[in-house]
Amino acid sequence: MWKAIHIAASREQADKLCGALTGEGFLARVKSVTCGEDAAFEIQVPEAESEDAQAVICDMGIGL
Repeated sequence: MWKAIHIAASREQADKLCGALTGEGFLARVKSVTCGEDAAFEIQVPEAESEDAQAVICDMGIGL
């Protein structure tokens, strides 16, 4: 099962985060989420990897 670990405001930011996680050895994907006219992008990883992936994102200086 996939779990969202971060919400990015742009596709560019989401792709960058997803690429960084993949580079660290995680399975990661981007899912588009639309709320009205605004779009956001979830960074998702397998649930079993979610805590470790969140730690990597925090180490990158991106707060959750």
